[in-house]
Amino acid sequence: MMQKWNHFYGKYGQKFIIPAILVILMLASYILMIQMTKPESFNAKLFSVADRTIRSPQTVIDTKKTDEEKTAARESVEDVYTFNRETAQNRVSLINSFFAYVSEVQGEIKEKTDKKESVSNSDKLKMLKDKLSSNVSEKITSSISDEVLLRFLNANPKDLTTAKETLSTEIETVMGESIRESNLNTKKVQARDDIELSSIPAPLRSAAKTLVSYAIVPNETYNKKETNVRKREAAASVIPEKILQGQVIVQEGQIIDRETYRQLGLLNLLDQKMPVKQYAGYALLILVLASILYFFTTKTKMSRKKRQQTLLIFGVAFVLTLILLFVIRVLESANLSNISFLFPAAFLPVILKILLRERYAFLGLLFISVTSLFAFQSHETSVVSSLITPFILLSGFAAIISLRDYSRRIAIFRSGMIVGAFNILCVFFLLLINNSTIWSESTLESMFYAFAGGVGAFILALGLIPLFEFLFGVLTTSRLVELANPNHPLLKRILMRAPGTYHHSMMVANLAETCADKIGANGLLTRVGCFYHDIGKTLRPPYFVENQLQGINPHDRLTPKQSRDIILAHTVDGAEILRENHMPQPIIDIALEHHGTTLLKFFYLKEKEENPDTEEAEFRYSGPKPKTKEVAIINIADSVEAAVRAAVDPTKEKIKQIIDGIIRDRILDGQFSECDISLKEIEQIRETLNQTLNGIYHQRIQYPDDVKGEN
Repeated sequence: MMQKWNHFYGKYGQKFIIPAILVILMLASYILMIQMTKPESFNAKLFSVADRTIRSPQTVIDTKKTDEEKTAARESVEDVYTFNRETAQNRVSLINSFFAYVSEVQGEIKEKTDKKESVSNSDKLKMLKDKLSSNVSEKITSSISDEVLLRFLNANPKDLTTAKETLSTEIETVMGESIRESNLNTKKVQARDDIELSSIPAPLRSAAKTLVSYAIVPNETYNKKETNVRKREAAASVIPEKILQGQVIVQEGQIIDRETYRQLGLLNLLDQKMPVKQYAGYALLILVLASILYFFTTKTKMSRKKRQQTLLIFGVAFVLTLILLFVIRVLESANLSNISFLFPAAFLPVILKILLRERYAFLGLLFISVTSLFAFQSHETSVVSSLITPFILLSGFAAIISLRDYSRRIAIFRSGMIVGAFNILCVFFLLLINNSTIWSESTLESMFYAFAGGVGAFILALGLIPLFEFLFGVLTTSRLVELANPNHPLLKRILMRAPGTYHHSMMVANLAETCADKIGANGLLTRVGCFYHDIGKTLRPPYFVENQLQGINPHDRLTPKQSRDIILAHTVDGAEILRENHMPQPIIDIALEHHGTTLLKFFYLKEKEENPDTEEAEFRYSGPKPKTKEVAIINIADSVEAAVRAAVDPTKEKIKQIIDGIIRDRILDGQFSECDISLKEIEQIRETLNQTLNGIYHQRIQYPDDVKGEN
């Protein structure tokens, strides 16, 4: 079953399984965010008594009240009218024209009378109406009665002049003021009253009052466009009515009236429903965070497998942290005051710094700070809710900075104590900034929770790191230190079954670690990998030269191909032994790759003497070639150590020749074509090996026999 799974994972894992897991982690993060930010539902009914004080979980605009305020503002704007000064002049001109035509008709009547022609009242009216109709744009004849017209036609010229002057002055005076439809009648009455008291002869006063009443018209017109502009400006100036976050909607014991019930519905506190746009917003938030993580990871040079491993570790750790955040939110909802400070803010930064790198710890701290901001601000506000995000940021930074030595568990725990003490200080000055009561039971409770959360984060990380190591094959510094312990069962196995191999491995470890430190590779991983790289030799120790007794070589009784099979098998056998003992994958890779696909030259040449058609491929290690700098270093150091140890009287020049020859053969053979080691780094390795081996095999001064034991 395991073989089938391994085959399936090896074939489809990178294409489908890991991406599927990442999608699942994103969905899990989204669901947790929704659950933490979903509005709390209250069993509130209209006209019932509130069983608790309900506060607004967020700031929202009260659209109904805002619309009412805008409507009131629009209605409060008075209509805009435009005053037209030309109207008065036009009406005075109209009256002057009227009197001019009356005088003109009177002149024509006089001419006819002088000719002894009879002119009736109807003829007079016809003459005046014809002139007014053809020369005046207004239909004045239909608005003024025939009786009024006849009075003016029958008046003497002096009275007409008086009436004309009086009416012109009155019209100009009255229409110099604002006249609208609403006050038109008032102005007309005022003008008629003035005419009544004027010097116009009594027979003409009634007609004059009729004419002045006709002449006075509105001189202000309604400006619809400007009115609408002012109404819009008034509505726009209205400040939206808001229900503020933390605002009390209803106090415990109060009646839930219609307005309160409406506000609860507006805040989605009745049906526990979240607006669709908020669902979309949180989905985009998770997508943005995932995108940042992806591009952040792709900027680092690493293999596809390593990148996916990094994404998985980060994703799982982040989801675990969200679960912890969700638990804290549940406890907070159960009215456990100040419990938010118990949140292990340092957990995600700590576990990411140990398992990945410090840069991922800072990124994780940023992620959890952003999500905590939404989680704690989505419910009823309190002093703790407003302070928890800065608290998480400060606690996380303190954890990253204080965690320097994580090769020993006691050092990690010590960092936890430091962060716990720092958390107490954080709570203290955050409460000072918030102007909260300092020396109170609530403050002491907050400080206790903060300390417990700081220490608890490190304890939780210590407990989960082995699980991460097992699930993802991650090698932490503390795990490497454990594997380097000489009392490890596999190291004891090498020592007991193949002591020569054990000694050889220790020597290679010293050389390789020095080279790794020189070029900036993982020195501890290189050293520990060397300890186990030849464990496959424990199955047949005597067949390897370092374990052979003097003068006894089992290969003398075997054919070259039989010897080849035994020697080449030790890399595969070693990897299998390490897998069976659940060793980390990087250690297994070192055992499998440390010879790459190099040629077993001695037995190949021996076989070729007997069979000239022998192919090199038959005597090469199965590989694969080194994939990392650490394996490349071990590949060189392993061969160099064996060659120098086998050399007779290794001088400085001979050591240099051996090192140069081995490195040249590896490069020409293309053994480093699949790892990112550079020629400059290979040159540094060459120099380091020369210096180290010359220090080991330096020429000693020949002392007399009686003092030889002193050097």
